[in-house]
Amino acid sequence: MSNTTNVKRAAVASLMDQLRADVTEQKLTPQEELAILEKLKVYGRTVTGSDAIYSSEGIVFLAEVAFRPNNPDSSREALRCLANALYLDRQMVQYFIDAGYVEKTSEAYKSENVDDEFLLGRILFFSTTFAKDDHLINKWANEHHLVENNIAAISRHAIAYTTAASTASSLAVPMMQTMALQDTLKLLYTLTTKLSDVSTMLGPTIPHLLTLLSALPIQSPPLQAPTHHILDALSNIPPTTTDSQTAFFPPSNPTLHVSKILKIFDKSAVIPSSSSTTSRSGTSTSNNTTADDFDTHAASLLKLLIEIYPLSPAPVKTLLHETLLPSEKERSSPLGSTNSATLPARLLRLASSPTTTNTRLILQTLLFVISDEDPVKFVKNVGYGHASGYLMMRGIPIPSEALEEIGAAESGDGGSGRNKRINPITGQYLDDELRDIEASGLKGLEDMTDEEKEREAEKLFVLFERLNRTGVINVENPVRTAMQEGRFEEIKSDNEDSDDDGDNEAGKGKGKAKA
Repeated sequence: MSNTTNVKRAAVASLMDQLRADVTEQKLTPQEELAILEKLKVYGRTVTGSDAIYSSEGIVFLAEVAFRPNNPDSSREALRCLANALYLDRQMVQYFIDAGYVEKTSEAYKSENVDDEFLLGRILFFSTTFAKDDHLINKWANEHHLVENNIAAISRHAIAYTTAASTASSLAVPMMQTMALQDTLKLLYTLTTKLSDVSTMLGPTIPHLLTLLSALPIQSPPLQAPTHHILDALSNIPPTTTDSQTAFFPPSNPTLHVSKILKIFDKSAVIPSSSSTTSRSGTSTSNNTTADDFDTHAASLLKLLIEIYPLSPAPVKTLLHETLLPSEKERSSPLGSTNSATLPARLLRLASSPTTTNTRLILQTLLFVISDEDPVKFVKNVGYGHASGYLMMRGIPIPSEALEEIGAAESGDGGSGRNKRINPITGQYLDDELRDIEASGLKGLEDMTDEEKEREAEKLFVLFERLNRTGVINVENPVRTAMQEGRFEEIKSDNEDSDDDGDNEAGKGKGKAKA
């Protein structure tokens, strides 16, 4: 063991002994006590050599100092020492719980001082997150005002941020208040995962969370803290009560909060850029950071929309349809085409992207839910190509009518598309699909000569044989099958005699598909 560690261990032990001696002798001035605690805080940022802190006796003693009255500065410095210790070593959390100090922390959490809220909220977050017994958390909530004080803190932040948003500068909230809010929200999220009756106990936080979300400016990236903390909490509190649903959908403006959520969604749904570059240090220098942010944090946003859609009034459902599902205008190209930068197109690409490992399935579920969980509507809305994998994975039968050409009579496009037909696979108008084929120089079978059909059949034959050899697929070559079933007939050259016996080399192996 290094000499440096031994020196540090001795220094930490000496400082703790000085504090203990002062409990009985009271020789230290408040300033001297504060200075000792500040040194302990610095030492305690690493576990090695801080044995006098990282022990049952050390945690209990620091907690006694933290909750001693009449010296707030020393109390907060002791709380900082505790917060560091609980963060760095989970065993310290158990010592803190066993000594009964979570109850005192829960009671003290009613403080309206943001410095106190930040420290107490952080300690409570570690205590609830790493507690081995959820019954204790319910006890802290029911008997020691943990939930009550958490809701009060969120309410204060909602007022502060709303006031700041109404001023010229939306950044008028002090940094410490933002930090306190983040730890209070993280504590709330832990409570949503561990309390026995989340809807009843935490339902009253919903109006305050929605007020906060409305007051916060959309950041860049949009899903950073505290926004994603708010969405995390909202997604875990079922809005089953009348008050909760009224908060989500205010009678005077039902789409108020959902509109803000959709704006955040729009800004965050970024497609990973294939042209992004990476620095030598490995740090992305393009917008992949934002794309990664979506896959990391968007699950809660998606889950929230899935939860509230069935409860939504008609104006909100209409807004969700218009915002998240492809419009009729987008059917001039295959749905989800890279030519389109609309939110629905980006969502379809994200829903099939191999990079969205965390959000791909839940995003597909959202599109299915806002299609009223009807497979025919789902295929109509996003195209069979985007819908089939999800439906098969869920074991949902695909009705035959879902694969028929879909008319646009129900599209609500004012009649402009009433006679148009839609390719059920791609979701594109058939007329526009034919236009694209013609513009690309490709021909349909009816426009090909016999020789062109033969060449295309030969190309397909070779491609399938190559794929089978690589192991990528293992299916019967459809061209070979067609030949075996007699669906090819011989093509005779113009210079062949009509009574040719078929042995002419020019005619060997040539064939065309039968109609």
